[in-house]
Amino acid sequence: MDAITGLDQASLSETQKILSSAKDRLDNILSKGALTEPSFVELVAIYDNVAYVFLYLESNEQWVDYRPLLPYRDAFFRDDALDEKLLAMCQQLSCEDADLEECRRAYVEHLSAKRAADPASAAQLEHLREQAKELVQRGQTDQMALLERLGARGKAGTADTIAYSLISATPDAARRSKLTDAMTTLRDKRLNPLVETIDRMIAVRRESSRRNGYPTVLAETLQRCDMAEEDARALVDAYLAAAIEEHVSLESDICRLIGDVGSPMDHFGHYVRRLQGDVSVPLFDLRACLAFLYQVAEQVFGLSMRQVPDASPHVLTVVASADDEPVGYINFDLWDSGRKRAANTTSGIRNRVDWENVVQLPIAYISCRFHRWPDGRDLITFQNVHSLFHEFGHAVNHILIRKRLPTLSGLDYLPLERIEDLSMWTEKWVYHPDFLDHLQLSEEERAGMKFCQKVKILEYRRTHVDRAVTSALDLTVHGSNAGGLREAFHGLDERFGISRYCSLGDFPVYFAWPMINANPGATFAYTRSAAVAASWFGPVLDRHLADLHPADFGSTFTACFDFDASSSKPDIRSIFAFYDDVLGRQQG
Repeated sequence: MDAITGLDQASLSETQKILSSAKDRLDNILSKGALTEPSFVELVAIYDNVAYVFLYLESNEQWVDYRPLLPYRDAFFRDDALDEKLLAMCQQLSCEDADLEECRRAYVEHLSAKRAADPASAAQLEHLREQAKELVQRGQTDQMALLERLGARGKAGTADTIAYSLISATPDAARRSKLTDAMTTLRDKRLNPLVETIDRMIAVRRESSRRNGYPTVLAETLQRCDMAEEDARALVDAYLAAAIEEHVSLESDICRLIGDVGSPMDHFGHYVRRLQGDVSVPLFDLRACLAFLYQVAEQVFGLSMRQVPDASPHVLTVVASADDEPVGYINFDLWDSGRKRAANTTSGIRNRVDWENVVQLPIAYISCRFHRWPDGRDLITFQNVHSLFHEFGHAVNHILIRKRLPTLSGLDYLPLERIEDLSMWTEKWVYHPDFLDHLQLSEEERAGMKFCQKVKILEYRRTHVDRAVTSALDLTVHGSNAGGLREAFHGLDERFGISRYCSLGDFPVYFAWPMINANPGATFAYTRSAAVAASWFGPVLDRHLADLHPADFGSTFTACFDFDASSSKPDIRSIFAFYDDVLGRQQG
């Protein structure tokens, strides 16, 4: 058992009690034979809470063995007889409250669609996803075998991270190129069957959308968006064109420092090492970072954050209040990750419900990776600071969403393209001068912090093309009824010349990601949110956090909290302008 899993067993035991209690209460509600308005609200709130418990567990499955809880998932979500009973009882109910009647109709529609869904298609997609992941894993296994022969045996990390470290530390340019080519060859060894598997997944989705009455998969996904297809396509095209320009610019920067090389991006890691020189990269105090986030929440959103007694030594619970009234909770799961690199995640475990006597405040969970130092300090890398700030934005968004319908879960209430707006805005505080001052760093640490900021921006520059092409491929294959991944790549190459900057083998792995599987065609949402967040944050760089007030932001964040607001159409250039501004300030 993983050490982190061991630490979290107490939390899993508490979760089991929650799930057991929820199932008992559901059974009690259903035993009445008929629903009332209050019992309907409670029923769908129970389902919402349980769904998000499992979403949170699934997002942390690399560290938490939650298999003992899976029978509860089946009991709630994989019981056909229960679904039939729920549907019949909801159909018999009629709600006088207009919002609640909207919820009831939506829930009936959800249960009816679930009953009508083709189980064979779902099973086929699941099988193909597993097949794709297995093909990717076999390539990574081959890569690890090569890395071990080169002396990387016993090193922690993925094949990609170990290779990056090894290649960047190699002084000879020819050898760096050779190692990169070898890793790529092993990755693409099974490219044809992998692409065929992804294409079969796309075909299954197309057939499912046709049965549901939609012309394309993308058209079905866009039902959850407030963005027209032509606007999404224009956004992605603009981003891809700008990403290529940025890519070429970075290649020139690399060559200026390390000399002319055939494929400059193969030498990116070495370029970063040369930039670093003798600058030491610091770790950052987790509690100091949290204190700064609390100040952001107060100055920008009018939220005061107060830590409450921990229910567990591994969970830090904070109550968020507005005008001295609690409005929600954030639980930081503090998991000591040792030297492991692990991403933070956020889940809205519980929604706000406020209807007659059914009242509950929203709860957001943030899994927070840190390393506990011998002196007792909890320290995190700059990468984890960045992801912590990002996830804190999701948590605030979850707490402050205004109109709550119990059939809509967490941030799912918002159109897809807005889900990342606030999180991408909040993450940008890592570049604000006040954050650097808040940490009270030594001169050496300040230099290290600025270097970390610069590297993060360089990583964005390096991956713009990958992200842009992924969005374009996703939009292309799910917005049409013919052709697969290879044809879509060739089409983009004819329009933008992308094969100069990437290859087909870079992209199949992304099509097994949860985002594309859950919302096929909607990867453009990340691009839009990145542009929106950058345009919002640029002016904040010129102001002190202590001088900010919620009134200063007026309607800036309305679309993050209110479904009925419109999604803006940002200027894609704001993404690049923001980071250029940060780097310019550093140099100035």
